Amino acid sequence: MISRIQSIKPFASRVFRSLSLRTWLSVLGISLFLWFWIFGHQGLYQLEHLLRAKRGMVLQQKNLVDEKKELEAEIRRLNNPRYQKHLIHKELGFVEKGEVLIQIPNP
Repeated sequence: MISRIQSIKPFASRVFRSLSLRTWLSVLGISLFLWFWIFGHQGLYQLEHLLRAKRGMVLQQKNLVDEKKELEAEIRRLNNPRYQKHLIHKELGFVEKGEVLIQIPNP
């Protein structure tokens, strides 16, 4: 393993010495540009995070719209006198004159 590293050193030093300063600065500039483009404040990583948050919010909005429709339907049912009477009997246990309430406990 050490001999392999030693054989790479002369090759690497020749490559590094053969490139001009302008080339090195260009490579460094492109590398920095790509780094900030991917991981920067408004980079691709941040974009993916924002898209994931948007998908979650769209799903939450859909759930809220569905819940709103259910609540509006419940409001319409609550305006019906027959439904009100049913709820009074079921939830509060009230009976009309002449009725007998029989409650069976759940097992």
